Amino acid sequence: MPFSELQVQDLLPHRHPFLFVDKVLSLQPDHRVEGTFRVKDDHPFINRTGAVPVFPASLVVEALGQIAAICIRYPQGETSPQLRPRGFLARIDQCSFEHPVHVGEALLLTASLVKHFATLYKFEAMGSVDDKIVVKAVLTLYLEF
Repeated sequence: MPFSELQVQDLLPHRHPFLFVDKVLSLQPDHRVEGTFRVKDDHPFINRTGAVPVFPASLVVEALGQIAAICIRYPQGETSPQLRPRGFLARIDQCSFEHPVHVGEALLLTASLVKHFATLYKFEAMGSVDDKIVVKAVLTLYLEF
Protein backbone atom coordinates (compact mmCIF):
# COMPACT_ATOMS: atom_id res chain seq x y z
CA MET A 1 0.00 0.00 0.00
CA PRO A 2 2.51 2.71 -1.07
CA PHE A 3 1.50 6.34 -0.49
CA SER A 4 2.69 9.22 -2.63
CA GLU A 5 3.96 12.53 -1.23
CA LEU A 6 0.52 14.08 -1.79
CA GLN A 7 -1.13 11.35 0.25
CA VAL A 8 1.50 11.83 2.96
CA GLN A 9 0.56 15.53 3.04
CA ASP A 10 -3.04 14.54 3.74
CA LEU A 11 -1.87 12.82 6.93
CA LEU A 12 0.73 15.31 8.20
CA PRO A 13 0.53 19.08 8.64
CA HIS A 14 4.17 19.47 7.57
CA ARG A 15 5.15 21.00 4.23
CA HIS A 16 8.41 21.62 2.41
CA PRO A 17 11.01 22.30 3.68
CA PHE A 18 9.93 20.63 6.94
CA LEU A 19 8.27 17.52 5.46
CA PHE A 20 10.74 14.63 5.73
CA VAL A 21 8.67 11.75 4.35
CA ASP A 22 8.49 11.38 0.56
CA LYS A 23 6.68 8.08 0.37
CA VAL A 24 5.11 5.44 2.59
CA LEU A 25 6.18 1.97 1.44
CA SER A 26 4.22 -0.21 3.84
CA LEU A 27 1.77 0.40 6.64
CA GLN A 28 0.14 -1.76 9.27
CA PRO A 29 -2.05 0.86 10.99
CA ASP A 30 -1.45 1.21 14.72
CA HIS A 31 1.44 -1.26 14.45
CA ARG A 32 4.28 -0.56 11.97
CA VAL A 33 5.14 1.80 9.12
CA GLU A 34 7.98 2.12 6.64
CA GLY A 35 8.73 5.05 4.35
CA THR A 36 11.47 6.98 2.60
CA PHE A 37 12.99 10.42 2.41
CA ARG A 38 15.50 11.28 -0.32
CA VAL A 39 17.96 13.96 0.70
CA LYS A 40 18.23 16.37 -2.21
CA ASP A 41 21.18 18.67 -2.83
CA ASP A 42 19.00 21.77 -2.93
CA HIS A 43 17.36 21.17 0.46
CA PRO A 44 17.75 24.33 2.57
CA PHE A 45 18.75 22.47 5.75
CA ILE A 46 21.81 20.69 4.33
CA ASN A 47 24.89 21.24 6.50
CA ARG A 48 27.70 22.28 4.17
CA THR A 49 30.30 23.21 6.78
CA GLY A 50 32.37 20.02 6.43
CA ALA A 51 34.04 18.39 3.46
CA VAL A 52 30.89 16.43 2.57
CA PRO A 53 27.37 17.92 2.78
CA VAL A 54 25.17 16.09 5.31
CA PHE A 55 21.58 16.18 6.45
CA PRO A 56 21.37 17.26 10.13
CA ALA A 57 21.02 14.34 12.54
CA SER A 58 18.32 16.16 14.53
CA LEU A 59 16.18 16.34 11.39
CA VAL A 60 16.66 12.62 10.79
CA VAL A 61 15.03 12.11 14.20
CA GLU A 62 12.24 14.48 13.14
CA ALA A 63 11.74 12.32 10.03
CA LEU A 64 11.34 9.29 12.31
CA GLY A 65 8.72 11.18 14.30
CA GLN A 66 6.84 12.07 11.13
CA ILE A 67 6.76 8.50 9.84
CA ALA A 68 5.64 7.28 13.30
CA ALA A 69 2.79 9.80 13.29
CA ILE A 70 1.53 8.36 10.01
CA CYS A 71 1.25 4.94 11.68
CA ILE A 72 -1.35 6.24 14.12
CA ARG A 73 -2.75 9.08 12.04
CA TYR A 74 -3.81 6.93 9.09
CA PRO A 75 -6.52 4.91 10.92
CA GLN A 76 -8.20 8.15 11.95
CA GLY A 77 -9.09 8.92 8.34
CA GLU A 78 -8.82 12.16 6.42
CA THR A 79 -9.99 15.35 8.04
CA SER A 80 -10.11 18.95 7.01
CA PRO A 81 -7.10 21.08 8.06
CA GLN A 82 -9.26 22.70 10.75
CA LEU A 83 -10.01 19.30 12.32
CA ARG A 84 -6.49 17.86 12.14
CA PRO A 85 -5.18 16.47 15.39
CA ARG A 86 -2.62 18.38 17.40
CA GLY A 87 0.57 16.55 18.07
CA PHE A 88 4.27 16.73 18.60
CA LEU A 89 7.37 14.71 19.35
CA ALA A 90 7.28 14.62 23.15
CA ARG A 91 10.33 12.54 24.07
CA ILE A 92 13.41 10.94 22.56
CA ASP A 93 15.12 8.06 24.39
CA GLN A 94 17.98 5.69 23.62
CA CYS A 95 18.92 7.69 20.53
CA SER A 96 22.14 6.74 18.80
CA PHE A 97 23.57 8.10 15.58
CA GLU A 98 25.66 5.53 13.76
CA HIS A 99 26.46 7.28 10.45
CA PRO A 100 25.73 10.62 8.79
CA VAL A 101 23.15 10.93 6.02
CA HIS A 102 24.63 12.47 2.86
CA VAL A 103 23.11 14.38 -0.01
CA GLY A 104 21.60 12.05 -2.62
CA GLU A 105 20.96 9.21 -0.22
CA ALA A 106 17.54 7.67 0.32
CA LEU A 107 16.77 7.34 4.00
CA LEU A 108 14.58 4.34 4.87
CA LEU A 109 12.46 5.17 7.92
CA THR A 110 10.73 2.52 10.05
CA ALA A 111 8.68 2.85 13.22
CA SER A 112 6.94 0.19 15.29
CA LEU A 113 4.40 1.04 17.97
CA VAL A 114 5.36 -0.57 21.30
CA LYS A 115 2.99 1.15 23.77
CA HIS A 116 0.00 3.41 23.77
CA PHE A 117 -1.67 5.17 26.68
CA ALA A 118 -4.30 7.86 26.17
CA THR A 119 -2.67 10.47 23.90
CA LEU A 120 0.91 9.10 24.17
CA TYR A 121 2.37 6.69 21.64
CA LYS A 122 5.77 5.07 22.09
CA PHE A 123 7.69 3.81 19.06
CA GLU A 124 10.91 2.00 18.34
CA ALA A 125 12.23 3.77 15.27
CA MET A 126 15.17 3.35 12.95
CA GLY A 127 16.63 5.08 9.92
CA SER A 128 18.92 3.33 7.46
CA VAL A 129 20.67 3.98 4.17
CA ASP A 130 21.57 1.05 1.91
CA ASP A 131 20.89 -1.46 4.72
CA LYS A 132 23.25 0.43 7.04
CA ILE A 133 21.64 1.77 10.22
CA VAL A 134 22.20 5.51 10.60
CA VAL A 135 19.99 6.22 13.63
CA LYS A 136 17.96 4.31 16.23
CA ALA A 137 15.68 5.82 18.85
CA VAL A 138 12.69 5.27 21.07
CA LEU A 139 10.24 8.08 20.40
CA THR A 140 7.17 9.19 22.31
CA LEU A 141 4.59 11.15 20.36
CA TYR A 142 1.72 13.11 21.77
CA LEU A 143 -1.31 13.10 19.49
CA GLU A 144 -4.68 14.53 20.36
CA PHE A 145 -7.58 13.55 18.10
